[in-house]
Amino acid sequence: MARESGSARSVWSGLALALLGTTCCALPITLIALGAGGAVAALASNAPWLIVLSKYKGWTFSATVAVQAYAWWRLRNAESCGIEDARRLRWQRRVLIGSTALLVISVLAAYAALPLAIALGA
Repeated sequence: MARESGSARSVWSGLALALLGTTCCALPITLIALGAGGAVAALASNAPWLIVLSKYKGWTFSATVAVQAYAWWRLRNAESCGIEDARRLRWQRRVLIGSTALLVISVLAAYAALPLAIALGA
């Protein structure tokens, strides 16, 4: 039973860090692309820790990838004992897939958006 609770904690930690990575890099890029530059300025003035996260985005993404890898490892090693546990593991897997997709989108927005825009001449 303790394995599943540890697995759930690591899954939710992975999701939280993926959301944190999104707010540092993908969210401002998306808001600017949608023409909401003022919202980005207000966000940066009301949450100055986002600037620090953006400055150290390599460390932020490295920590997120490490936690995501650990969460996948824990989920893979979790054994389902009953129907409720199997249902819980399915939900944990879905959350982890979503947070991994969010992480991939954030990394692409942080590191590939500008070189791609330059290559396309936009």
